[in-house]
Amino acid sequence: MLRSLQEERSRHFRMALRIALPILVFFFALAYGVFFREAPISLTLQNVVILGGTVFAVVYFVFFALELSRKETLLDRVTEGYHYDAFLDHLKKHHPQTLAAVQVSNLGEINESFGVAKADAILRGVVRELDRYVLETVDRDGFIGRRMGSEILLGLDAPTPKVEAALEEMLEQVNRIGGVDVELRSAVIANTVDDPQKAIEQLHDLLHMQRSELPGPVPASADALEMSKEEYRILHALESGAIRLSFRPLLNLHTDRIDLYELSVYLEGEEGRRILPKEFLPVINRKEKGELYDRLVFEKVLEVAALIDPEIRFSFNLSPYSLRSDAFLQTMFDALDRSRVDPRRLIVEIYERRKYHSVERYFSYLRRLKGRGILLGLDNFGSSNASMEYLRSFPFDMIQFDRSFTKRIDNEMDRAMMRSLVAMAIERRILTAVKWVDREELLETFRAMGVDYAQGYAVASVLTESELIRRYNPA
Repeated sequence: MLRSLQEERSRHFRMALRIALPILVFFFALAYGVFFREAPISLTLQNVVILGGTVFAVVYFVFFALELSRKETLLDRVTEGYHYDAFLDHLKKHHPQTLAAVQVSNLGEINESFGVAKADAILRGVVRELDRYVLETVDRDGFIGRRMGSEILLGLDAPTPKVEAALEEMLEQVNRIGGVDVELRSAVIANTVDDPQKAIEQLHDLLHMQRSELPGPVPASADALEMSKEEYRILHALESGAIRLSFRPLLNLHTDRIDLYELSVYLEGEEGRRILPKEFLPVINRKEKGELYDRLVFEKVLEVAALIDPEIRFSFNLSPYSLRSDAFLQTMFDALDRSRVDPRRLIVEIYERRKYHSVERYFSYLRRLKGRGILLGLDNFGSSNASMEYLRSFPFDMIQFDRSFTKRIDNEMDRAMMRSLVAMAIERRILTAVKWVDREELLETFRAMGVDYAQGYAVASVLTESELIRRYNPA
């Protein structure tokens, strides 16, 4: 039985005692007054009022105690583990060596396909599997809680490597729960004693890194103290404006010239160490520094664009959350006016996995960007339903195909699908670009389809900021 259920039962038993004792006292007093006194209580008005008031007080006390018990429950109603506040209380009280998190990454799809009840049953199933694979083998006194959504937390007084091994075995063995395929991710963190709540946020960051499609190693475990130091370094680099850019060339397949560069962003930490987006974006988002980051990126792009050939264009990503902010858009426009850079040289890339619920409001912000001459592109086009929905509803200037199209271009069905999408884009006068082109023959394949741009090892290598400026502005 889960520790949370055992503790909740003990709490209910103590509450039952608290309720039963005054009731027993009342009935003993009533029995004594009615049956054991030499002169039985007469039913005078005064005695009836006293008896009725006593009964009302007892009933009200029982109701109040039951309501208090409901509100003070330790359990998460869905998983029967601890709810988040109770889990935090246990962390502060017991100081476990290791914290872990498991996430059902496809819970949203399960919810849409099978309904809320099935999704809840799957979360309960995950808790049962954690009890079986982790608590029973690593720490029987460990405790399980739920932070939010599909994120399940564990507190374990056991070495981190041992917890990692148990979770790895579970993830290898458990891929279906209740007849439904589940995709599970896990993260583990040590040295959580100083600030358990912050350690939980760091666990969330580790899970976010695993969901990210950005290149680079994906950590599944970390040290809380080291992550705190890294968080400080990230925020320090951001607030000091240590934004650095690298430039991926895109070959114009019609002119055989490179006239467009896609930007990659990294932060420069202490001693020139690169901090990659996979590392810093979770921290920036959690600390609500997203708009500051996007503003610094945009200003950096303008700074570089002002130094080089005015025929060179740049495509770069800005967060949809920033683009839905009036204040952020005004900051962009002010910076653009100061720079005197032609806005038609800038392509802002949009990428969202799901369609934004208030899509007309979103498009009103994008129209303001287009109204200032800035071009808009759909990044990773074809990787989600949102891509096609947005393209049907808004006049984007460019689409950059998801890399899966390039990887599967030798497949006849995928090639036919891409050919039809490119034809649609040509008809609507939308520029097209493909990424991860690593073979010369693929350039001819995409050129024959009518694709406008290609990027990858078969085109040219990535340039640093100084290399780009030397190439286009030797002075």
